[in-house]
Amino acid sequence: MREPSLQRTTLLSFAVHLTVFLFIIVFMHQSSHRIMPSPYTVQLVSSDLMNSLNSKAQTDDTHQETREAAQPVETQGKNVREKELKDKMTQKKLVEDKIAVLAAKDAAKKKVEKRVNLRQVISLKAQGGKKTDAGSQASGQGRGVPSEDYYSKITKEIWQQWVFPDIGRRDVEAVIAVRILKDGTALVQRVEKSSGNSLFDKSAIKALAKASPLTPPPYEMEIGVRFYP
Repeated sequence: MREPSLQRTTLLSFAVHLTVFLFIIVFMHQSSHRIMPSPYTVQLVSSDLMNSLNSKAQTDDTHQETREAAQPVETQGKNVREKELKDKMTQKKLVEDKIAVLAAKDAAKKKVEKRVNLRQVISLKAQGGKKTDAGSQASGQGRGVPSEDYYSKITKEIWQQWVFPDIGRRDVEAVIAVRILKDGTALVQRVEKSSGNSLFDKSAIKALAKASPLTPPPYEMEIGVRFYP
């Protein structure tokens, strides 16, 4: 049997490879020119309705942006109004507190004035730098008890202890509030009216201290003692 020659085998191999190569080229060329069908869409609503929905969506977005932009301004305005209202309430409370304080002071003043007007006031007078018998100087708007004799008696007891100071003035006057306890002890409560001269005021207070205890009253009481030249 005759074996194939090398030349013939080579040609046959070349022919096979060439055939395969051409087949591959033709296949790739056909694949690149394959036409794909165009996509299609299905519209379930009309175009007018779609346009309307799109317009509404844009309008809602615009309104939302407007509200978001206006919200800080509204919040700021609300805070300003709340602060103004709070300031007004604070001022109103301060005014009411001041009115209450003034009313309380006025009530206290009227109470003192009422007590002063209802109590007995006795007067001690010194003329020419010398004391005079002040027993007849008792005066005022007392309740009649103790009697006028009691007021005349204690007026004389205080007058006897008063050393009238030589201050060179005749237009002075001092009124001292005195509480007399049931045992006759005289307690100076306050200087209701100062003479403007400390020496004169001290002489009046010293006279009350030296005269204590006074004749015991029927009950504890407060009187006014007026000193004048």
